[in-house]
Amino acid sequence: MLRAMNRWDLVEAAFLQLAEPGFPEVVKQTVGSGVDRIVVVPLLLFKGNHVFKDIPEMLENEKTKYPRVEFVYANNIGADERIALIAADRIHEVLIEKQYGSKQRLEQPQAIVDESFEIIDKLVDLESVPELHRPIIQRAIHATGDTEYAYSLIFHPNAVEAGIHSIKNGKNIVTDVNMVKSGISKGPVEKLGGKVICKIADKSVIDDANTLGKTRATMAMQHSISEMKDGIVVIGNAPTALFELIDLIKEGTVQPALVIGIPVGFVGAVEAKYALKDISIPYITNTNRKGGSAVAVSIINAIIKLAKESK
Repeated sequence: MLRAMNRWDLVEAAFLQLAEPGFPEVVKQTVGSGVDRIVVVPLLLFKGNHVFKDIPEMLENEKTKYPRVEFVYANNIGADERIALIAADRIHEVLIEKQYGSKQRLEQPQAIVDESFEIIDKLVDLESVPELHRPIIQRAIHATGDTEYAYSLIFHPNAVEAGIHSIKNGKNIVTDVNMVKSGISKGPVEKLGGKVICKIADKSVIDDANTLGKTRATMAMQHSISEMKDGIVVIGNAPTALFELIDLIKEGTVQPALVIGIPVGFVGAVEAKYALKDISIPYITNTNRKGGSAVAVSIINAIIKLAKESK
């Protein structure tokens, strides 16, 4: 699976005991391929002797053999919450499979939603999560079927409050693509005086993108500057749009109340999200390449619902 990601020049497995190839053999083979850095990740749950003693000793031996190669020792996998979530998903899947055909099929929309949220509550524990964050995380999981959002979403401390305040004060919501725009609950926003705006299909945006050799999503951000003040910018598709927005914010050209930056992709998505965490504007993002229109829409719609319910 790591090889399939195509993020590293080489990915090799080595074993400490009871299986081949051993660690020294894999290091020799890897160094022979011409690499100058090797990252060693112990696929071990617990920090026992292997993590604290055996692997470090082997690393020291290999460093002596290959002084020109940099060896980087990463943390072990550990008792990561993501492993528990995978186990919970597998348990849920097999139980659902056994119940299939013996349970009455739900067809009433609200009943389906209610049961979905009951299942989510059983799969993930949000007790330690700030109260205003919970419905956003729940809706992100509901929209994607991915419990990973229980821990991968990152909230600026003032993000949700800033979003609620912006909507209640009739400010605009600007999106990177029309797919995000089409999923947003426009009624409450427009009732309070705001608009949901996306300019990616505007002729002027398309013309400028072609002339300058930039993406339409980038140019849509530039063309939406006047509509962003104190509003919410929702980016669920294009990393280039998020990079452009971050530049505009750092230049002082725009100052939205909140940025929901959750673009999806293999090129630039993770980098743009890390850059977002360096701005002073409140934001909601995540830590990996996952994202997309569905999760972006679920986040903003959850905030709109909170704004409707708040006094």
